[in-house]
Amino acid sequence: MNNITYVFSQNRRQNYINNKIEAREFYYGVDFLGKDNHIEIIEFEKSNNPFFELIDRVISKLLSLPFYSSKLTNIKNFKTIIKTDHLFLVNEGVGMSSIFLLIFSKIFNRNLKVSLFVMGLYSKKLNFANLKFFHNLLIKFLIFYIDNVLFLGKAEMKQAIKLHRKKTSSKFKFVPFCIDDEFWSSNEKYDNRKKDQIIFVGNDSNRDYELLIKIVKKLPNFKFVIVSSNKVLDNLKLPNVEIYKGSWGNSEISDSKLRDLYEHSKLSIIPLKDSYQPSGQSVALQSMSLGIPVLITKTKGFWDSSLFDNEENIYFINSSNEAEWAELINNLYCNEESLNHVSKNAHNIISDNYSLKLFFNYLLKILKN
Repeated sequence: MNNITYVFSQNRRQNYINNKIEAREFYYGVDFLGKDNHIEIIEFEKSNNPFFELIDRVISKLLSLPFYSSKLTNIKNFKTIIKTDHLFLVNEGVGMSSIFLLIFSKIFNRNLKVSLFVMGLYSKKLNFANLKFFHNLLIKFLIFYIDNVLFLGKAEMKQAIKLHRKKTSSKFKFVPFCIDDEFWSSNEKYDNRKKDQIIFVGNDSNRDYELLIKIVKKLPNFKFVIVSSNKVLDNLKLPNVEIYKGSWGNSEISDSKLRDLYEHSKLSIIPLKDSYQPSGQSVALQSMSLGIPVLITKTKGFWDSSLFDNEENIYFINSSNEAEWAELINNLYCNEESLNHVSKNAHNIISDNYSLKLFFNYLLKILKN
């Protein structure tokens, strides 16, 4: 039995303790590993340390990196980590915020193994381009303390390899982001369902919300369901749009409710800004698992181009022009044969390549190394 500690930003610990987990993908295997290991969960807490808060503000502003050390750096968390065999940091924000804990924990616990999940660390937009050297230096400093850097997108991993030395790159591993295909499943086949809407889900900064607004205005005869808390959408009041103020982990919309919204959708659209971050990945995979065809911007950060083919298991579009999006949506909406074809193939892709069971196998390999 291993002592395993996970560090999350929020909304996992109590759900895990109280066994209230619905879809399991954003728990990164904590429930699976918890069956045979001792699990501790650390989450961001409100800070009472002005010194660390000042450091956070300066680094976040000047170096354009998610730095919240004040929410993690305390004696209680340090004591937990030095008793840990394997530490999982679930994203780059958590990783950056753990830097001070990692420095001291590695001194007092030389056997500590640390794994970091990366999705966007190497695609940050800089507030000050002339500070890029220091931006990269802090990333390198973090990676020095990491034993396994687990990339959820192949394109971003290629970008990271360019920044680091070959010895450092040996830590890099591509680990596909897998979804809970048992939860994101339906008793009805796609072609038998009542589908009268187009769905958009997402909150991250690489979603193209301005383009989304133009698309829904361009298609007044189509019903759109939007699940997002982005403030850009606050003033969007159209008769063909229904908005749910939802973001992951809040109580406004449950995973079960989101699944129901997916199931009544004919198409899932994901307009994106171009980036090396594999944006839209979880929404696309959830949609596909339910057999909902996905129309997504083909960005340079798309997570694994080798497995996806346009009009076979996904619909790609390379444009940010709302007229081209509207035309394609209009054509697809009437093409039941194509939609059914893509729906079936998309579902098979998830079963074969993105099932949570495969992700659990990756975790076991990491623990054994």
